[in-house]
Amino acid sequence: MLIKAKPKPLRWQRDRYSPLERQMDVFTAAGKFMFYLWWDGKVGNNSQTLKRRRARWLVKTLLDLGPTFIKIGQALSTRADLLPVEYVDALADLQDRVPAFSTEAAIALIESELGSGIYALYRDFEPIPLAAASLGQVHKARLHTGEYVVVKVQRPGLKKLFDIDVKAVHKVMRFCQRAFP
Repeated sequence: MLIKAKPKPLRWQRDRYSPLERQMDVFTAAGKFMFYLWWDGKVGNNSQTLKRRRARWLVKTLLDLGPTFIKIGQALSTRADLLPVEYVDALADLQDRVPAFSTEAAIALIESELGSGIYALYRDFEPIPLAAASLGQVHKARLHTGEYVVVKVQRPGLKKLFDIDVKAVHKVMRFCQRAFP
């Protein structure tokens, strides 16, 4: 029997993640991204291979940073006027390839929000999500009446994370406005 190891939670999914650590992660990612764009422009490196590698790094970084930054990446994936095409192509993956969160967390959220056990609410509940997105995921379920439904579950800790991220992004933007008039 093959036992699947649980994937290591991404940094933003940890229970203890201080606002200061979060700001440092955001500033570090933003700084690296700006440096890569500056350096590649400065040395005139127009290698498609390098741009694709940088673009993959950006997608991975946005996934690591979580829902707020996945949303930003999704928006940027439509902006070929702002970024090289290699970045736009890589960022398009964020439209439909966002990793799901654990079924245990989804069930716990459903039970806590609706005040009953999962099988008191549904006759059947599919543990593997049909799809996952930046803000949540959906599971197929069947009601006790026999009707099939889709249950949309918001990612855990989203509001707290958004509150911290808005402040961090605001600080990055203020820094950029002062440093790069």
